Amino acid sequence: MTEYYIALRLPLDENLADFSALLWQQGVAHHIAEEGGSQILRVGDEEQVAVVAELYQKLRSGELHITRHSVAAPQSVQSRSLRQRPAVAVLLLLSILGALLPVLDSSFRAVSSLSFYPLDLGAGKIVADWPVGQWWRLLTPMFLHFGLLHIAFNGLWLWELGGMIEQRQGSVTLLAIVILIAAASNMAQAMMSVSLFGGMSGVIYGLLGYIIVWNRLRPAESLPLVKGVAVVMLVWLVVCMAGFTRLLGLGEIANTAHLSGLIMGVLLGIGASFLRRKSV
Repeated sequence: MTEYYIALRLPLDENLADFSALLWQQGVAHHIAEEGGSQILRVGDEEQVAVVAELYQKLRSGELHITRHSVAAPQSVQSRSLRQRPAVAVLLLLSILGALLPVLDSSFRAVSSLSFYPLDLGAGKIVADWPVGQWWRLLTPMFLHFGLLHIAFNGLWLWELGGMIEQRQGSVTLLAIVILIAAASNMAQAMMSVSLFGGMSGVIYGLLGYIIVWNRLRPAESLPLVKGVAVVMLVWLVVCMAGFTRLLGLGEIANTAHLSGLIMGVLLGIGASFLRRKSV
């Protein structure tokens, strides 16, 4: 897990909005939270503690003047965000390739090699016997997507939710979370029915569960989840589980993968919070 270092401890009545904007402009990733009757500004790099302190002292001494109009939004936000989210970028790329497979491979041979259960292409059915030694099938179904809406929905939330975790807690942490959630949700879905399923949705709900629990247990290091997002996504989960998606013409939804992914994410959030508390 990424370590956080206290750079400033300031009174609650001090407005840090402009100073925070300046830090982001300077490329200093940080987090401000109320703790113990003070505002605590933390950074993820120990070397940036001195940078933050120096900028703040210049601001207080009058050497540095900032206004809301002079602190412009950072240039090349998208490119810098992409550099800060390499794991998310790779997962998105693999998902896009997985979405193209059913279109480019009409024989479904490639899909069969990546699905949880292999396909008997000659008989046109799914083989219930899982191939021994082909452990990649625990994970690769998350890259298979069937339809534009499928990949668009999952890609958007992977960028948002996965990006939050990767930028604040690191690429290794994100990949570990994704791998564990994908394996758990895929196995749960496979145990419910022998079918062809795929998509990142189980992982998405797992990331959501992880963030909700982390923010609740570690408020001083909370991830920037927009209020209402969790409610909307959980309501959509209920809608899917109630079968309304079939009435809307959206087809069958792998609800077991969604629910099991959410549960796995919650458990990982609890575990990560406990480990973080032990290391502090």
